[in-house]
Formats: sequence, structure tokens, C-alpha cells
Amino acid sequence: MRTDGPVVVALDGSTSSEDTMRWGVDEAAARGADVVLVRCVDDSWAQTAWTWYPEVSAFPPDVEAKEYLSDVLFHEQERHPQLEFDVRIPHGPVVPSLRDLSDDAQLLVVGSGARRGRRRTGAVAPHVAAHAHCPVAVVRSDPDHPELPAAPVVVGIDGSPGALAAAHAAAHEAWTLGRGLVVVHARPTVPDPFGRGTGVPVRTDDPDHPTHRAARAIADELAATYEGLHVDVELVDDDPATALVELSHASPLLVVGSRGLGGFRGMLLGSVSADVVREATCPVLVVHEG
Repeated sequence: MRTDGPVVVALDGSTSSEDTMRWGVDEAAARGADVVLVRCVDDSWAQTAWTWYPEVSAFPPDVEAKEYLSDVLFHEQERHPQLEFDVRIPHGPVVPSLRDLSDDAQLLVVGSGARRGRRRTGAVAPHVAAHAHCPVAVVRSDPDHPELPAAPVVVGIDGSPGALAAAHAAAHEAWTLGRGLVVVHARPTVPDPFGRGTGVPVRTDDPDHPTHRAARAIADELAATYEGLHVDVELVDDDPATALVELSHASPLLVVGSRGLGGFRGMLLGSVSADVVREATCPVLVVHEG
């Protein structure tokens, strides 16, 4: 992962944008990175949605976006005067616009969006997490599962390159926050014909089992790399997404790789990662392999 680019914070003007903005700018301050505040203006629908003729408006479509970002910029410069800020208002569909901005970023921060049915996340965040060219943080909070001051950062691992990258990213975040880290490896308990499991796993309560030793080795490596970091290991026989969501209810951050060992190689976002992005009650950081 690159560490020399800005933190791009995408805002949509919703009531949750303040949380997204605060989380993203605070993260940039912790990293010593520049900040790019973004408000996408998707005006492509106006050309054909109601008529065959282009819609002509008395006001440019980005006037409200400029006013909104100007106000945000004023308050954030007061809160973090040491940071360098930039403002962007790209025109066009949101996901491709943010994907383009992610090319040179070290982190892209988005909100969870409006809930859809029983899902905790709207449609944009999972697509951005899948297509971005840098790690993506999906910011949300849940009043039923508030963050606890001493709660650790949680990361899911399965031995894949993406999960190993996620483990190191999670360790750095936990070390920066002064929190502990929980390394979770979960395996489904029943076969799943749709690819989320391959069979009934063996018991994981044996500390000498290869799965336990592999997870412990990763935890020991992280603890040795980040001095003072306390790392615990959780081996769970459960659906991986369910286990990660449950174990991270009070956490400041849940970290996953963009895709694991299962599923199809062509998938940009694995099924576990996609479910975690949609269902988690805390901010989720999705780390792409390489």
C-alpha cells in the first residue's frame, strides 16, 4: 500500500457525512497526510431522464456542492490547521469518479450511505470498496452497538495475500490508536453449495493444530513489528462474515482483505468482505492485495 498519497474523503451531504468527514480527516492527521474533500455531482441522468432534450437549469449543478465543501473546509481547517486541504467536485457517476481519485490516494474514505432494507449500507460503498485502487474505509456507527474506549481493532485472516496485507494494516491502525488487536480466523461449520464454505471444519481448540499455529505466527509477527501492541487470536467455527461482525460490535475498526482464498479469482470483492462491508456496525477498512 502506498503511504505518500492524500486521504480522499468523499461526502454526500447526508446527515452521516459529518461522521465520515471527522473520521477521514482525523485519520489523515494521524497519518500526516494531505486531505482531498470530494463531493460528486452525478448530473448524467438529467440528459435523458425526463426528456430527449438536455435539461437546462438556471443554476450550475455544482453550486450547492461548492457551498457545502466551502463550509466543510472552513471548519476542518480550524480543527486541523496543520493539514493541507484540497477540494474536488467531479461530475459523473459516483463510483467511477471515486475510483479515478483513488489512483493516487493512500486511503479513500466513504460513508455507509442510506440503508437498504435490512442492510446497514447503501449501494455505493460496496461498489467503491470493490473497484477502488487503494484501501477503502467505510465509515458508520450504530447506536445499538456503540464503540467502547478500550475495544480492540479486529482483523479477519485466512492465509490469503489480501488478508496478510489487511493484518499489517490493522496492526498499524491499532498501534496508532493505542488499542489492542484481535486476529480472527473463522471457518464455516456446514458445507455451503454457494461457495461460502467447503466442508465441516475440524475442531480448533487444539493449540497445536496447523490453523492455530499459523494464526499465532501472524499474531506474533505483528506484535514483534509494533512494539507494545497487544495481539489476541480468535479461532471460530462460524460463518466468517457473521463472526467478524459479531466480534467487532464495539470496535473502532474492522479490517478485511478485499478477497480471500474462496470464491472466484475474478471477483474484485469477495463474498465475506462484501457481507462485512454491508453488515458491520463499526467502520470497516478494506485492503486490496498489492
